[in-house]
Amino acid sequence: MEYRCLLWDFDGTLADTGSDVWNSLTYAARRAGGAIDDLYMRDDANLADPMDEIMRHVIPYPGEAYLETFDEDVRVHYRTLNDFSRTRLYPGIQSMLNELKEHGVRNIIVTNKPEGALSRILGSKGWANLFDDWICPDSIPGREATKVEMMAEIVRRHGIASRQCLYVGDTFSDIEAARTNGISCIAVTYGDGDEIALLSRNPAYVARDIAELNDIMTDTVIHARSMI
Repeated sequence: MEYRCLLWDFDGTLADTGSDVWNSLTYAARRAGGAIDDLYMRDDANLADPMDEIMRHVIPYPGEAYLETFDEDVRVHYRTLNDFSRTRLYPGIQSMLNELKEHGVRNIIVTNKPEGALSRILGSKGWANLFDDWICPDSIPGREATKVEMMAEIVRRHGIASRQCLYVGDTFSDIEAARTNGISCIAVTYGDGDEIALLSRNPAYVARDIAELNDIMTDTVIHARSMI
């Protein structure tokens, strides 16, 4: 199979972003007059929990009626106040992206991160030129897009066939969204997602670290492109 386009999840796949996400959550907890349980914060997999579940780990618990305010405080901090000082690409990712680009492969981010936050990160870190495009839930005017819809939009926008795309993600929902669009998926287990749930979706490929991910790219994408 010739893959012309790599679709990338961002958090936990391309970049370690957990500390800065927790920063916004702790800000909201302080605004609620409390703090998030330290033990709960030690596991970045908890960042995938719904906001009401995360708020239940604020001590003292502000109560169910406070959820809307808590959610808005997280949203405002993450989009406008967070400096993303601790967000970093995983070692080896940048060179991998550059090599893929050299072989004519498009690198596109498909993420649940808000567009304003992603644009600020890519701009401030100097990463924007690593990618050919990106799409977020609020990138499509008038509605909040799902990952299924975002992938479909990228396929349409770039005029490529689903079978020519390969999605890289770290959660079971990534696998399901890719499969719904007829896109093969690489599951990375080094990210924030639950590994058991991730592997239960039977992804086409599995990478347990960046070295394994690079091997998959070399064998599956780059070698195939080199033979054209």
